[in-house]
Amino acid sequence: MKEAPVVTAVTRISAPVEDAWRVLVAFDEYARWHPVLSLDAKPEQVVVGAEVPGRLSGGDAAEQDVTMRIVVVDAPRRLVWEGGSLDAILGRHSFVLAPRPDGTTEFTDSEEFFGAAAAELVPTLDQLTQEYSRYGAALQARVEGLSG
Repeated sequence: MKEAPVVTAVTRISAPVEDAWRVLVAFDEYARWHPVLSLDAKPEQVVVGAEVPGRLSGGDAAEQDVTMRIVVVDAPRRLVWEGGSLDAILGRHSFVLAPRPDGTTEFTDSEEFFGAAAAELVPTLDQLTQEYSRYGAALQARVEGLSG
């Protein structure tokens, strides 16, 4: 069995994990800071099994409605959601917040792709990594702007 394609980007945020977590789970605020994703859910809906509707826009692809299902919540350290379908592409998106000794947060944004068409993403992994780095920078700016 082939290894699933994965995209990973790591960003250092000059704020505590709890501050970064509050921004990460404030789904109803994503449109204010995230470059391509707006979500239609409130932070109190961040529970395993919850479905989070949203919209991707402003990226390379045409606008599209998306729905993610939350599969892991380990506040304030880890959030995982899945979207898509194994018939095409299923993405398992993980957000990990790790406290650093200096009081900053290491934010790891990664997505693993499964499904019939997942292998088609391999040629685009470098580009996707750049996009995820951009998302991490946007989260960093939002968290630091609110914490500062």
